[in-house]
Amino acid sequence: MAEVGTKRTATAIAALLVAGALVVLFAVSGGGPQGDAAAAAAGGGGYTGTVARRTLAERLTATGTIGYAGETTVLARLSGTVTALPAPGDVVRRGEPLYALAGEPVLLLYGAVPAYRTLAEGVAEGPDVEQLERNLAALGYEPGTVDEAFTSTTAAAVRAWQEGIGLEATGEVELGRVAFLSGPQRVTELEATLGEALAGGAGADESGSESEGEPASIPVLRTSSTRRVVGVELAADQQSIAHRGQKVAVVLPGGTEVPGKVLRLAAVEPSAVEGGQGEETKPAIEATIAVTGKHRIPALDGATVNVLFTQRVAKQVLSVPLTALIAIGGQRFAVYAGEGGARRRIVVAPGLAADGYVAVEGKGLRAGMTVETAR
Repeated sequence: MAEVGTKRTATAIAALLVAGALVVLFAVSGGGPQGDAAAAAAGGGGYTGTVARRTLAERLTATGTIGYAGETTVLARLSGTVTALPAPGDVVRRGEPLYALAGEPVLLLYGAVPAYRTLAEGVAEGPDVEQLERNLAALGYEPGTVDEAFTSTTAAAVRAWQEGIGLEATGEVELGRVAFLSGPQRVTELEATLGEALAGGAGADESGSESEGEPASIPVLRTSSTRRVVGVELAADQQSIAHRGQKVAVVLPGGTEVPGKVLRLAAVEPSAVEGGQGEETKPAIEATIAVTGKHRIPALDGATVNVLFTQRVAKQVLSVPLTALIAIGGQRFAVYAGEGGARRRIVVAPGLAADGYVAVEGKGLRAGMTVETAR
């Protein structure tokens, strides 16, 4: 479960400040006039900051895990004994074998339409034909005009391709010989084992549609894309912090902060938690985060990172370092400001706090002033 934290403002700002760095100042000052005198005598310890207009952003931090986008299961559509399998972590590209049955490869081709019929001369036109032809052309086998029609030129290209990979040159692509997936595939998990006999689900009637009563397709392996992403699991009461397309910041291992974006949100299996007389479940969602620009997520599978979700933004507000605030009693605060050699206490009302600064309003406080800080 994600650990989400936030710097709350408004009514909670005082509690935040006193619980944080200001607790030391409050203890020294005593929260009253005598404490103020002590603080004045201390002269702020020689540390100063500047009053300036800054853009502050309230950010919530969630813990994420480095993984890969686009997981899918590769199914066997042909029957036979498994004679070759890749290893988890292997990357399979266009035209390369995903696995082998009875010594013959089942190959990866790129496309959005899954294979659902045998492709040969005489089949009805369709987008699956067009994506087959695009793959043949990309592999160096000229299929003629790339369109939705399977022509004699397409069949000739298929025969040349089959000869090139050691298959019988029939000119047709039987259902189950290729898997159309979105791009290069990284093997994440094996579902089948070497030597296992699979009863696949291939077969089609004369129209090219799948026949009824076929055996179910058998999972062989699981894959993902090669694009590294960060997955963040959020509880039901945290879902409002994320939306698709939202810009975020990702803090990579080592502390580097890079820009990112929420790619998608998806429901995940509820996680069981202990409670009361038994166990209850809490619905959750997973946010998939991609790093944007020229930055890349390191190849540290399973490593944890922090994802910062921006919630509220205060643009160009008058602000001071958080440690410049001094508690003066109740939930009232002040700063010691200097300008032109003069030093005075100014009572301020804190606002949004973020990144070590806090928005403030106070009579006589202006940008450019120096304020005393705790460090």
